Amino acid sequence: MTNQQAERSSRAATLASSLVYFIFACLAVLPVLAMPVFQYFSVAGNAEYACIAGPVPPDAASQGEVSLVEGNKTAFPAGRYCEWESTSGEALTYQTGWVTTIVACVATLFVVWMTVLALRGKRPRSVLLGLVPAAVALLAWVVVFV
Repeated sequence: MTNQQAERSSRAATLASSLVYFIFACLAVLPVLAMPVFQYFSVAGNAEYACIAGPVPPDAASQGEVSLVEGNKTAFPAGRYCEWESTSGEALTYQTGWVTTIVACVATLFVVWMTVLALRGKRPRSVLLGLVPAAVALLAWVVVFV
């Protein structure tokens, strides 16, 4: 095998592996995109109403709006935070979004890792395309925190 044939073979392997890494990065973006969607539906436009309509602890002072102390949208974890007054005067809290946020954090790390692997040895022309999954993941995180 000549040096030219070996170089073509390694270049083809590099392009194929970069494509595989890019596809894995694109697939890993899906759980990150699920995070702002979950946050949106968890809050349902009004966090306080979502707290009242959602699961209310049985120890709440009254089963309704009267015992709700606070209800708001949270960015980390991406969901909602509800706090009720209990019959004993203590605060009862309920937080949604931990599982979704942890999965999104792991998926974001995976997207970054796959993007780095996909961009190794790339020509500058294809770098912008390789950065698309990372940019989409970043946009999802911005949406959650806004």
